[in-house]
Amino acid sequence: MAVVAIDKKDLLAFVGKALDDGELARLVTDLGMPVEKITESEVQVDITPNRPDMFSAEGLGRAISSLAGIKTGLRNYSATDSGVSVSVERSVKKVRPYIAAAIARNVKMDDALVKSLVALQEKLHDTLGRRRRKVAIGFTDFNKLKPPFTYKAVKPDESPFIPLGQSEPWTPARILKELKQGQDYGYILEGHGQYPLICDSEGNVIALPPIITAEMVKITPSTRDVFIDVTGTSQHAVHECLKIICCALADRGAQIQSVNINYGKKTLTTPDLSPLKTMLPIRTVNKILGMDFTTEQIKEYLERMGHGVEIKEKGKLSVVSPTYRNDIFQEIDLAEDVAIAFGYNNFEPILPQFSSIGKRSPSDVRAGLIRDLMIGFGFTEVLAPYITNRATNFEKPMLGEHPAIHIKNPLTENFTMFRSWCIPSLLEILAASKDQKMPQKIFEVGHAAILVDGKPVEQEKLAAAICDPKTSFNEMRSIVEGVAYELGLKLEFAGLDSHPTFIPGRAVEIIMDGKPIGVFGEIHPQVLNNFGIEQPVTAFELKLA
Repeated sequence: MAVVAIDKKDLLAFVGKALDDGELARLVTDLGMPVEKITESEVQVDITPNRPDMFSAEGLGRAISSLAGIKTGLRNYSATDSGVSVSVERSVKKVRPYIAAAIARNVKMDDALVKSLVALQEKLHDTLGRRRRKVAIGFTDFNKLKPPFTYKAVKPDESPFIPLGQSEPWTPARILKELKQGQDYGYILEGHGQYPLICDSEGNVIALPPIITAEMVKITPSTRDVFIDVTGTSQHAVHECLKIICCALADRGAQIQSVNINYGKKTLTTPDLSPLKTMLPIRTVNKILGMDFTTEQIKEYLERMGHGVEIKEKGKLSVVSPTYRNDIFQEIDLAEDVAIAFGYNNFEPILPQFSSIGKRSPSDVRAGLIRDLMIGFGFTEVLAPYITNRATNFEKPMLGEHPAIHIKNPLTENFTMFRSWCIPSLLEILAASKDQKMPQKIFEVGHAAILVDGKPVEQEKLAAAICDPKTSFNEMRSIVEGVAYELGLKLEFAGLDSHPTFIPGRAVEIIMDGKPIGVFGEIHPQVLNNFGIEQPVTAFELKLA
């Protein structure tokens, strides 16, 4: 979640009604957003990642206004053609391939807008933008620019310009090395032989995304027309961020104009503010929620969540969702909005309308026996996230990357894929526990997943690790043999010629029925260093099924 601090007076202006603190807190909580605190001047709210449109006073205000019944139904947004274009050169393809842009006309650059816009920009950077790696947003004074624009990549020592807050030209390489913004975000461009620039028709540099804009085009109190550029590595995320920003500015009275993005043979017009249309069966909503709502009731609830709704035919609704709702994908998302508007606290718990006799599954019984066994060996059970990242799963253990299950649109850099093995998770836990007394003996009964012939295969595994100055290959071997004896497993061990995670000659493969099911040994010192572990570690991992 992202904690957002919003000016209370500004927020209530977009709600359209004076609310006391209790009513305001109730409405925000009903939207599913925990309230941190409300003061005389500020509201602090935890906004869930699926609703980035609420990161600003405009977005949260419109959601509260709809839910409270003050202004319900669809809010329409549109963009007129500016006639402005951005040409995208092939040179940016391997660096930062996507850009979207818009122009906001007649912007009233007051303190409330500046504060809200900057806060929205930074929250989008930190969440959808993955600290600017995935998406970065720039604002410049359009009247100081000379369109059309070019988005291209140049060598680090080419195209010097005066960056924001400076008085002399700097090369991109110097900006990344010496300027604070470059030091903070230069890692995003690290390893690339070229850096992206946005330039106008006269060759003036507008911005070095995702680092900084140029001093000559900065926003000032007299700015009335704002050029918005959004660049990134995900075209979908780039376009979604631009739509959220444009809707926020439109709510403050700005007129939005579109920009044509030319990718050679393909041209896109951004932003696309057209709403999403869905045919929603009433039966589907009632089945999901376990209710018996009428068509009129569901229509009312959806309108209180900002949707446009028409009764088109018997048993179905035509639902038009606002352009800023990038969390609406299918019918179940609309059913969730119905539940929010109805109020989760208003649902009455009911017992299932059938009888059954429950019992533990065989795999759960076995897992329980294993837990008891490992605790008897002196180990402490840990629970690690099944979702991890490339660095933890492959790079730190020095394991060559192999086909794995990756998240298409991850919410954070720390959780981008399903782990393919469990030992790295244990090493992460040991790294976070290095100040605790020795020996540290931990285990996990958990799941990992791999791709077999392009299809995901989930595996239940037992993994354990010992961190102690005296731990050794023989100690871990005795644990593995003890587990095998107690579980009645007939295991064989085969020496591993090479496994980069373990010390050469100090690791073996675990074999059962002629097939490899696991590995154990002493962790390589470089791997320990990669995880920040200062003491020797032995570990094992084996498939349970």
